[in-house]
Amino acid sequence: MLKKILPIASTFVIGFGLVTTACGQKPKDDKQEYKPIYNYYVLGESFEKEVETKFHNALAEKQNELIYIDQAMQQHENFDFFTQSNLQEINLRKKNQNVTSNYDLLSQREKDALTNDLNKITKNSKIEETILNSMKPELNFYSSILEFKNENQKWFERLSYDFSNIDFGYLSFDNENKNYIANVNLDLVFTYQYTDINSNVIKNKYQEDIVITICNQDDIIENLKFSTSELRENLIKDKFEWAWFDAYDLRINDYARLFNLSNSDFENLFKFDKFEKSLLNYISKHNTNSSNPTQSYNFTFKDENRFKNFKSINRINNFNPRENKYGSKQLILDDTVSTTNTNNINLFKTVFSELITDDQIVLENKFVKGNQDIYAHLNKEYKTWVSDFQTKFNKELGINSDSIVNYGEITLNNFCLYFDEFNYYHPINPISYYVGISANNLNDSYLNNENEIVETKIISAGQDPIFKAIYQNTMSALQVFQETYGTSKTTWMSLSDNQELINLKNANILYSRAVKTNDKSISDINAQLSLLNNKSLTYSAESERQSFLNKTNTSSFHFQFNNSEELQNIPIIEMTNNKLIFKKFKEDSSNLSVDFNLSFLNLSFVIKSEKFYWFERTLIDSN
Repeated sequence: MLKKILPIASTFVIGFGLVTTACGQKPKDDKQEYKPIYNYYVLGESFEKEVETKFHNALAEKQNELIYIDQAMQQHENFDFFTQSNLQEINLRKKNQNVTSNYDLLSQREKDALTNDLNKITKNSKIEETILNSMKPELNFYSSILEFKNENQKWFERLSYDFSNIDFGYLSFDNENKNYIANVNLDLVFTYQYTDINSNVIKNKYQEDIVITICNQDDIIENLKFSTSELRENLIKDKFEWAWFDAYDLRINDYARLFNLSNSDFENLFKFDKFEKSLLNYISKHNTNSSNPTQSYNFTFKDENRFKNFKSINRINNFNPRENKYGSKQLILDDTVSTTNTNNINLFKTVFSELITDDQIVLENKFVKGNQDIYAHLNKEYKTWVSDFQTKFNKELGINSDSIVNYGEITLNNFCLYFDEFNYYHPINPISYYVGISANNLNDSYLNNENEIVETKIISAGQDPIFKAIYQNTMSALQVFQETYGTSKTTWMSLSDNQELINLKNANILYSRAVKTNDKSISDINAQLSLLNNKSLTYSAESERQSFLNKTNTSSFHFQFNNSEELQNIPIIEMTNNKLIFKKFKEDSSNLSVDFNLSFLNLSFVIKSEKFYWFERTLIDSN
């Protein structure tokens, strides 16, 4: 029996049923226990993303309370470290002392004072409370990976600071040293934990660098607050040119990459002086705090290295960890001659056998060679995926775009206040803003102020650039899958007559580096098939899996044998000479399913042929 069942695992597939086998003798594998390794992997991965998103959003919401210290705040909080005299003294030491780390510039008393002052600031900002409150609605969903052996352990450990890259700056505006601006750069760290399928504690930390500004000129503080609070959501809403990227802008000819963009896709774009000019013009136009400054300064970038990173937030997909079988489409395979069965078997063979691209299909109004089975399946489903994603995007940001396929956040680098009189750059807390990515935004209704007619647009798959992106992403991912797993052409016409369901040329797929025996359970096999197997016997992804995801331009993948019903029942299997053989089910009758998720193929093939279960069947033959 399962020692532990996820709340979602009970809605996922965890088991299988009983059928007759050709063997009269009860196989020793009856004692096999099913562990939903992939379920725990998905839950852990989802938890990490949820926690880190909550931390990032809370920091963005509270950053102005965290990173700005004016004269009134200094006096009210009675700081020991963040004082003008102390920061000036430390800056002199920085100029005169040669140390490996700037943290070594501080005495132990100053180190303690720094931590104490930071604790005051974070407490007053209520950032920790904001994070914990935002996570409360999610904790029940993740409860199974938050059950610690020690009852005193909690998922949230602490909020702390990383001083390894700490830096200091100080500028006096006059000879009397009455007016000044200073900065302290450090990392804010959020430490949390959860458990894996074996109740091992997995500790994680998420951190972001922050720049704390200390100044006794209120107009400078107010000016800075605009850059760190107003830009994040408004640039994309105001249709700022550099917040809306198209495949053309990113020089992406193959739309498959639009769902898995990386820093390299953006880096060169921000080196153009046109970007800096556009951003500064936007700030000048919208910043109402910039009149009558006490000092002469400008917003600017210190050098052309203006881009820090891109982080994807959400994209069109059809994988949902909160749904039964992750929202997969159930397709029935049997021995009938119906059109539905024929189509489903053809799709199965296309995925696990041979990717034929000799069919004539239409993409963006052009006849091209492709695969009709993949094309037909995606055509039936894709408008729902697009609609769901764009509806969520509209709900999050209030933008009714009909071209967007992916959205994320750009964080800028080296953005500063420049004091020309002193030739001094004062660093600004890393600023970020939302960006949208589309397959073709030239005709986007939102960008063209045509929101009132968004819902009346009717476009076929063959005309739709978004469909082209989905199709290309699926085809390129499937090609990588078949090359990696070495799928061979399938010749069987009937499920009950086939020698093996799937034939793989890559024998390593069924070879476990952790389990050196053929006596494997379905859990071991599913972990290997989904590239989740590693030496430590945990479900943590290896570089092999991440490399596969990168090559396929996808963020989720699984390939496993399962039960079509929501039962605690398992298939009894046997590994012999690189063959995966189905023996029977543990108990009761059931149907075997082959569950596969890659790119936009989120499928559960359910085998409902009675003859299939009359004899032992080779599920995979790996040569």
